[in-house]
Amino acid sequence: MYNHIESDESLIESVKRGDCDAFSPIVERYKLALYKVMYRMVMNRDDAEDLVEEAFIKAYRSIKKFESGRPFYAWLRRIAVNNAINFLKRERKIGTEPLEYVEKTLTNGHFDPVRMTREKMLRERITAAFARLPDDARTILSLKVEDDLSYDEISKVLRIPKGTVMSRLARARVKLKELLKEME
Repeated sequence: MYNHIESDESLIESVKRGDCDAFSPIVERYKLALYKVMYRMVMNRDDAEDLVEEAFIKAYRSIKKFESGRPFYAWLRRIAVNNAINFLKRERKIGTEPLEYVEKTLTNGHFDPVRMTREKMLRERITAAFARLPDDARTILSLKVEDDLSYDEISKVLRIPKGTVMSRLARARVKLKELLKEME
């Protein structure tokens, strides 16, 4: 039985030796963070969940290729992002998320209908504008905003030069602002 305080490295070494149970704490540790990245890329809950599951399956199957001493989440995220990019190329579909904001607000005891309505409308506009962004812009923005990656980290994940990351991020931000202005 494994606990959640064991290091990625020790769990991965156990998996490499054939102990498949050692992979469960890794899945638990990273599934939410990975889901956030996938959702922002594909804008559909079911597809994001499928992509997360597929990323973990691919990571498990190729765990022997993982180089010890390197950050596991970065490797896993690269697998997931590549899957999402391929998915978007294949499917070219953009979904929208039904917002659960009202439910969350009602349960936390801060019920202000006017503020809730304004915030919900803003979130819906942002979500709709984000969904209208081109795939590459959505991907790069989600890696920067949702995963809080540095330019260097995004460069490694997407396998593009740092300067390209910077220019694509700038263009993506401008495009998002334009889309939000159009929607006012």
